[in-house]
Amino acid sequence: MNKYKPLKIKLLEISGLYPSILAMRLPIKGSSEKSDSYIKIDDRVFVGREDKKLLSKLVKAGNGHEKASRGIWAYFEMEFSITWMIELDTYRIGGEVLSTSSSMNYDLAGMKGLELAQKKQDMASDKYYKRIQMFSYPTLRRIYQQRRHHRHPDWGVFCDYMETLPYFDEFIMPDKG
Repeated sequence: MNKYKPLKIKLLEISGLYPSILAMRLPIKGSSEKSDSYIKIDDRVFVGREDKKLLSKLVKAGNGHEKASRGIWAYFEMEFSITWMIELDTYRIGGEVLSTSSSMNYDLAGMKGLELAQKKQDMASDKYYKRIQMFSYPTLRRIYQQRRHHRHPDWGVFCDYMETLPYFDEFIMPDKG
């Protein structure tokens, strides 16, 4: 009997795009005036062609050069098994868990001590957790590079979803092609 349920993921928000675009031009004298990005009347960010090109170049150059993209954060709602959650926790640097669903408050209310511990352990492999988590774009790049062809299918689901994120080709994997 197959009990496997694949990862479910939904993008909630991308933040920090405009400040990151502004920040990337600060180290080069006179470069700030070359920015072709702006915030529209409806508060959406328009990223200009020259800014996309420059940030892509910096991301490709690697650690230290891609520092501006550290300010771009993606917030996700995800549902997954505890076994994949343990693997995902490898990427704590550049990621932050806002909250995870709790069996203590729902499934095991009123239990305590050894009874609680045993019941949690018994149900751990069958439990499907919901989590709100955020990752910086450089962390998403690292995850994509390291897990794109991983044998666990949830990494494939996560990487496929990542490819749909705004500016994936420019700010996460500009060297993918």
